[in-house]
Amino acid sequence: MTTAPTRSASAVFRPLRSGSLVDQITERILDAAESGLLQPGQRLPNEAEFAAALGVSALTIREALSRLRAEDVVVTTRGRTGGSFISPAMAPSTVRADARLRDLTRLEIAEMGAHFEALAVGCARAAARRAGAADIAALRAITVIEPDVADVSVAWRQAETEFMVEVAAIARIARLSRALMSVQSEYGVLTLLPNEDPKYRDDVARLRDDVTRHIESHDEGGASSSIRDLVAANTTWLLTRRAELI
Repeated sequence: MTTAPTRSASAVFRPLRSGSLVDQITERILDAAESGLLQPGQRLPNEAEFAAALGVSALTIREALSRLRAEDVVVTTRGRTGGSFISPAMAPSTVRADARLRDLTRLEIAEMGAHFEALAVGCARAAARRAGAADIAALRAITVIEPDVADVSVAWRQAETEFMVEVAAIARIARLSRALMSVQSEYGVLTLLPNEDPKYRDDVARLRDDVTRHIESHDEGGASSSIRDLVAANTTWLLTRRAELI
């Protein structure tokens, strides 16, 4: 059984907006599983905790979990160690990622990138104003990837997601942070693809280090520029890959 970092979990288990609650819960868990915020084998909160975190009834949670089970996003087991877990079927898949990328237009990818960039820049500027020593230590811990991990691309994908979540948390602007975390999850399984490329991994490792360094020195302009380059690296890579697939 795996567990998510506290920052990542908070991006998923937060109150819902108005509208179809079951649809929102289903979509949020699916997006989080595809983006790596929630990982295969990870236990979800029990129904009471889940309902309290999202501000809905236990019946709504039960209906959402039923739908997620039907779509093989979640599996539920009984007994003392039982509960609801992210399904093994949600393990990262380049086939599923390529299929999703192929379905997006160049304009859609560019617009996703522009939206992500605007939010990331806002968070980076605020983080540069507010970061303390503990925040910088947390960012630096994420930039380090152990060389002997079992699946390198999955580990780097997780680090990429967690880094942005951490920057958003350091910003301490709740509405902006929630928006950045939400757009992170919308990328879903696409986040796997660039991290299979060693050159991309080298480039973003350097850029994450730049972002961290500028946040540490409270350089808002430098943090903005570096995180803009970080998002642009992702968008450019996805656009190039899509051109190869079509």
